[in-house]
Amino acid sequence: MRLATLLLTLLFCGPRVLAQACPHSNVYEAAPLEEVLHAGSAEVIFRYAAISGDIVAPSLRRLSKPGMAVDSVPGAAQISLARLGDKTAMGELEKELNDPQSAYKAVPKLVRVGTDRAVAVLMGYLSAHISDESLHHNFGDYVSDLRRTLTESLSEQSQIGPILPTGFFSGSLSDWLTWWDQNKGKPITLSISGDLHDPYLQCLARKVEWGFPDAIFDMTRTRDPQVIPVLRGLARFGNPKRRPFVLMTLQGRAELGLAQFGDQEELQTINKELDLPGFGSAIEELRQLGGPVAVAALIEALDSPNYLPQYKGTPGYQRVLNERNQAIEDALISMVVSPPETQSTAETAKKWKVWWEKNKTVAQFAKPPVTTYE
Repeated sequence: MRLATLLLTLLFCGPRVLAQACPHSNVYEAAPLEEVLHAGSAEVIFRYAAISGDIVAPSLRRLSKPGMAVDSVPGAAQISLARLGDKTAMGELEKELNDPQSAYKAVPKLVRVGTDRAVAVLMGYLSAHISDESLHHNFGDYVSDLRRTLTESLSEQSQIGPILPTGFFSGSLSDWLTWWDQNKGKPITLSISGDLHDPYLQCLARKVEWGFPDAIFDMTRTRDPQVIPVLRGLARFGNPKRRPFVLMTLQGRAELGLAQFGDQEELQTINKELDLPGFGSAIEELRQLGGPVAVAALIEALDSPNYLPQYKGTPGYQRVLNERNQAIEDALISMVVSPPETQSTAETAKKWKVWWEKNKTVAQFAKPPVTTYE
């Protein structure tokens, strides 16, 4: 019964599932035009367009409708066409943006288009309406301002905009206009697929550009050296100071990818962060990395005299150091198959170091399940 169910699933759903994955050559299967026409969500449309590009444009044109929401299938088709360079679709979006009745739908759609042309349209709108208080609405329990929605969406989704000395994107509208005056006409939005030569990697890179950052994991799994400079660019994209490590950001995925490639600059950065107040993110990156390099770094960090030595002896220092050691030990226990039996005592660090010295050539490490993300 289970076998029959599996066969039926592959028969009826298999082609559609496979069409959502990048091909491992530059030879595409028959264009998934019918699958696109029967797509059930906007995300499916975006994936098809990212993978197949102009091949699916005929189906996208049949689905596209002006004035629809960003998360609707017709809206996604319109967005995809605009991203692929369709002048009619982009013209529709510009018209919607300049219509007060549809501008609130047009802003998220143009942000999702995510090209330099779309950004220019949005920033032109912001410049023209910088003092337009009719875009500001106070509903009592919340406030809505389309200008703020525009800038916040660009910074959060596209990772572009003016950056403050603190490392955060500015919320000042005047800062955004200054930033635009300094950057208009320059390449601004994320573009990495042109830096790769392998068709499979190019497809994965397009998925990242189209808003599917999990494809970074698949790029890293190829172990292809041409991925390394792309990961370095992604780790710094938008905000070169973006630390600490957060896996679910574009930068975090790239940072982990660099660590998995054994990039010495990234590994040195992690080791330095183990001795800073934000040590938790460094521990998490090493836990995600796994293997002997990560385990060795964490064991060496246990009771390290390099952890904020200038504060040693001050109130609360020992408590934070103990919390750090406990976080490291918790990570280590999840990373090795047969960890030493320890309890949180003053001897814990010593026991781990002795165990590692005896077992580092024979220790077995926990391995995450092999997963295809995109």
